[in-house]
Amino acid sequence: MDNLDLNRLLFNPDSFFSRKSKNEVSFKYPALILLVYSALAIASGFLVMNMFRESLSSDLGSSGSSFSSIAIFFGAAGGVLGGLIGTFLTWFILAGILYLISSLFHSTGSFKRTLEFVSYGFVPLIFSGFISFVVSYKLLSSVDFSSMGPQIMVQGIRQVFSNNPFYYTSQIIGILCTLLSAYIWVFALLHARNMSIKNASLTVGIPAGLYIVYLIYLLMFTSGSI
Repeated sequence: MDNLDLNRLLFNPDSFFSRKSKNEVSFKYPALILLVYSALAIASGFLVMNMFRESLSSDLGSSGSSFSSIAIFFGAAGGVLGGLIGTFLTWFILAGILYLISSLFHSTGSFKRTLEFVSYGFVPLIFSGFISFVVSYKLLSSVDFSSMGPQIMVQGIRQVFSNNPFYYTSQIIGILCTLLSAYIWVFALLHARNMSIKNASLTVGIPAGLYIVYLIYLLMFTSGSI
C-alpha cells in the first residue's frame, strides 16, 4: 500500500525509498507536500503585504483605504501565483540539478522518479517554514507600523529582527532542517538513480553544501536583516 510514512521518511529514509521504489511513480504526495510548502510562502507574503497596506493607508489618509485595498488585492493574487509557481519551479530546478550532477557518476533511473523522490526532502522545510512564519508573525505584530512610511518601515523590520534570539533560533532550526532535507535527498537519489551512498552524498553535498554555507553567512554577517 502506498502511504506517506513520515516517521520512516525522517528517521529511516533508506527504508522509505526502498519501499517506494517498488511502486509506480506517483505525484499524489509530492503535490500535497509542495502545496503545503507553498502555502507557507504565500502566508509569509500576506504578512508583509498587510504591513505595507497599513503604511499606505496612513500615508494617503482617507483615500488610502480604497487604494490599499486595490493594492492588497493585486498583491494577494500575485503572491498566490508567485508562491505556487516559485515553489514548484524550485522543485523542478533542484531535481534537474541533482539529476544532472548524478549523471556524472553514470547513474541510471528516470527523471520522473527523481522528481518524485526529491519532493519528499521538502518535508523538513515545511517545519522550518512554519517556525519561521510564527516567529515573524509574533515579532512583527508587536510593532505598530501604521504610522511609518514604507522606507522607515523597512528599517523598523530590520531593527525588530536584528539580534533577536527568537529570530536566530528560527534560522538555526532552518539550517538544521536543511541538513535533514539533504540527508533525505541522499537516499532519494540512491534509490531513484541507483547510486552508491558515496556518489549520492557527493551529488547532494555540492548544491546543499553551498546553500547551507550561504545560510550560515546570512546568519552570522547580516545582523538579522531580511
